[in-house]
Amino acid sequence: MLVGKDWKIESDSMNVTLFRRWKNKKTGEDMWRAEGYFSSIHNALAALIEQGIRDTGLRDLVTVEQKIEELKAMIRPLLP
Repeated sequence: MLVGKDWKIESDSMNVTLFRRWKNKKTGEDMWRAEGYFSSIHNALAALIEQGIRDTGLRDLVTVEQKIEELKAMIRPLLP
C-alpha cells in the first residue's frame, strides 16, 4: 500500500515492512529500500511519523509541527 509518494507498506506472514523510495544514482531508477520491520501496521505508521520528524533535523518547533500535520494528512485516508 502506498503512503504518499515516497513511502509504502507491505506485509508477509511474519512482518509489516516500511519502505522508502530512493533514486539509484547510477541508473536514475526509482528503487524501494526497507526502512524497518514491524509486528503491526500501527507500529509501521508510528515509525513513519517518527522518521518524518527526524528528517526535519529538528530545526525548529514550527517545522516539526508542519511535518507532523503533513504526515497525519498523508496517513488519514488509509484509516478505516
